[in-house]
Amino acid sequence: MSELSTFGVRLKAARTGAKLNQEELAKRVGSSKGYISELETNPDIRPSAELVMKLAEELQTTVETLMRGEITEAPADAVFFRNYQSLDEPTKSKLQGILRLLKDD
Repeated sequence: MSELSTFGVRLKAARTGAKLNQEELAKRVGSSKGYISELETNPDIRPSAELVMKLAEELQTTVETLMRGEITEAPADAVFFRNYQSLDEPTKSKLQGILRLLKDD
């Protein structure tokens, strides 16, 4: 059995790599510290797809990394795009303007 064989082990590794404790991560994803602890220690618990997506976003990783154990960093473009999607429209417009200026060089 590999060292990062379960979802819980992979979640804990990603969380500690992001320098977050269970309580901080729980607050960011709208969960409880107890549930995060259970996810990390009980291999029989299956989180919802929505929660896994939130966890991946907060931990700056991918769903695939958490679910399958492919230990790779999230591509910078994917992280940027995920962050971009959560912005309000005025901020998106500003970034689009900046991109247009940069492409004109």
